[in-house]
Amino acid sequence: MEKLYTGDPSEIIQSFPNFNLHMHCCRYWWIKNWEHKKLSFPFWRIYHNKQKGGFMEYKHQIYDMEPDTLYLIAPNTDYSSRLYNHHIPEEGYQLTGGRISETTRKERNDLLKNGAIEHLFIHFTLGYPYDNVSAGIYPFHMNKHIENKIKSIRNYLTKNVAQFNFTIFLTLQSLICELLFKMGEEKWKYPVRDVRIAKVINHIENNISKDFTNESLADMANMATNAFSRLFKEFIGDTLQNFIKKKRIQTACLLLLHSDKSIDEIAETTGFANRYHFTRIFGKVTGFAPARYRKNGIILGFTDKY
Repeated sequence: MEKLYTGDPSEIIQSFPNFNLHMHCCRYWWIKNWEHKKLSFPFWRIYHNKQKGGFMEYKHQIYDMEPDTLYLIAPNTDYSSRLYNHHIPEEGYQLTGGRISETTRKERNDLLKNGAIEHLFIHFTLGYPYDNVSAGIYPFHMNKHIENKIKSIRNYLTKNVAQFNFTIFLTLQSLICELLFKMGEEKWKYPVRDVRIAKVINHIENNISKDFTNESLADMANMATNAFSRLFKEFIGDTLQNFIKKKRIQTACLLLLHSDKSIDEIAETTGFANRYHFTRIFGKVTGFAPARYRKNGIILGFTDKY
């Protein structure tokens, strides 16, 4: 007698990677100054300069940004940037630029004649564990397929800067997935993920405003506290409480750059006792006060909120 199947006609349970692609910004600017001593943020970035003249430096390697190349930058990559014949400041940054959408064609041509370049940048996160890859800058030569996507995104951003329609959003997602694919399988090979660790990390990320003790998280994993703490450090390379602190700060960084929440609200949202506790820990981890970090983000064009 033939076996009747409903749904997936297979007795094999399949497992698929699960990532959460979250877009933070996609902007198209003209820039005349792009000098930064240190750029390091907890999200992925894609850069494309339409004209020659941009440089990045990471671990003593200089990337001469070519118009036929896209640059994918992993989270928490600490690099510097500058334009041709400009010098990186001893500290801080020097940035002059603005949205392409706010210029006429003549104004844009005049800017380009005077040394400006057109700069597309995209910021996104993928969630655990895909935001935890090794820091680095990954250049990819553009094929015709990618070039068409970049043109579509640029053309859209010359007219629209806030509302993305579904088609252009799919174009963005397709571009991101293609670049991530080009990184190669080796970059995505992690130790076999223990389901208990994945469950706990997912709980932390989805409840970042709550208090977490090692005991309560170990209970969630049905393990003794010391045993789970050792297992967690073995897989993640950090203690539970350090991991939680970094997750709180990473979430705060994203909220400072990509939301209109007040610093008090962000402190509460990310699980800190109060604004003062948040400011102290944030400064230790990032080297900036939260307000300064947000101001830097505004100047860098990450947000139009303020």
